[in-house]
Amino acid sequence: MEMFNFKFDKPWYRQSELIEKTSGSNSCLKRYMSEQLKSGGTLTEMGYLKFQGYKEACWDPQKYISWLIEHKVEAEPKYDYEHAEQKRVRMGVINFKNKQQRKAI
Repeated sequence: MEMFNFKFDKPWYRQSELIEKTSGSNSCLKRYMSEQLKSGGTLTEMGYLKFQGYKEACWDPQKYISWLIEHKVEAEPKYDYEHAEQKRVRMGVINFKNKQQRKAI
């Protein structure tokens, strides 16, 4: 996505610095890491770096931001049929949840 243009003053950041710079949270980053590993990917694809002698993991911020945009940014639907499909999917999830709750009662 061309609209995102981030500038970083260092080639890598410690994990706590990355979280602060990206206005994220540690729990969210840990969840993303877990999802990445479960899907068969590697943390290095996300920008994860482990240096000998550092207590805290480091991150390549450009690589992390690129990964984040590619995998976590929800694109706005362009066409009416995309809006309709999203609505159908949401309603299907809601209806499924309601059916499950009724079965439990």
